[in-house]
Amino acid sequence: MKKARRRKASSIPIKRRKRRTVSKSKNRSAKPDKPQAAIIPYQDGYQIGHQEGYSKGYEDGSKQAEGEKTDHSHGWELAEKAGYEKGLKIGRYEGGDAIIDEQLPETHVLPDTSVAQVIASGIAALGERVVHLLTAEQVAGKLLEALEQRKPLSVVRLGDGELLTLAQESVLPTEQIRQEGGFLEYAGVKVPDIAARDRLLAAVKRADIVGIPKLRQPNYQRLATAVFQSYGIDFRSKVLTDSLVNYRLFQDGHLSRLMKGRRVLVVGNLAQPLAKVLAESGVVVAGAVEQVQGIHDVDRVMGEIRGQNFDLALVSAGIAAVILADAIAAEMGKAALDFGHMANSIIKGEAPIQA
Repeated sequence: MKKARRRKASSIPIKRRKRRTVSKSKNRSAKPDKPQAAIIPYQDGYQIGHQEGYSKGYEDGSKQAEGEKTDHSHGWELAEKAGYEKGLKIGRYEGGDAIIDEQLPETHVLPDTSVAQVIASGIAALGERVVHLLTAEQVAGKLLEALEQRKPLSVVRLGDGELLTLAQESVLPTEQIRQEGGFLEYAGVKVPDIAARDRLLAAVKRADIVGIPKLRQPNYQRLATAVFQSYGIDFRSKVLTDSLVNYRLFQDGHLSRLMKGRRVLVVGNLAQPLAKVLAESGVVVAGAVEQVQGIHDVDRVMGEIRGQNFDLALVSAGIAAVILADAIAAEMGKAALDFGHMANSIIKGEAPIQA
């Protein structure tokens, strides 16, 4: 058995390759036209081959994995698109034709009338119930009148943040507001906050002009309707405008006219950069009050504002802007506009001002 092992060991190919390699190395070293530096030992060749093979295998594997990832992403996008289109189709029916089907008697159809035509006819029939909103030109006119006559005037705006705050424990449950208003803390309200709700409500009731959302979406005009009804605010007795009036005033060229030759106070966390841009544009900036830390910081901020001498206040302070604009008008007899993200647009250069 031992002899058999020896014979078997002596015939191992690796040993024969080693003997041949050494032999050839010696022969090559004897030849003057083959320098020693050109010889690649077995170990070095193995390492190079291993590295090249590993690198190529890694590269090929990465490409294949990337291809599979792309195919997977593409499949997911197609599925998402198909689901969206199906949901959109169902939603359009449920929100339009399904309602018409329910309203028609069993033996009646409206084959040549679209949903849009039915809605248009219904709106025409309900004309006396339509609430008119002030245009940007009309709001600008009222602001100019207040500025010229040195009368107080507050223009505030209600978006989804303000409406969700007002809806606390009156229209929507707290948990739903938390889920749908994840941005509220950024805007200055940590739900639940009934004190903030009540203070905001008082400002809305007292404000001279209130902007409401025109879009009939769940947390916009439809929520505004529910909130107003919940607190007994009459749409028809309140002076209303579009909640995007801050942008409309700029787009229609009224903003520059309002600021021209007047001392403008800017309020909000972007007050300093906004003041800089306005001053460079020729606006007379009376002051900049910054760092408004939510609704509960209003009293401190108002303390700073009272020390300013100005004609028009532009307030960009989230939900607190409604309370501040109302307080500036009611307590100081000044004109104040809830300026919102119009400040961001001006700072970024998206809305150039020429005073």
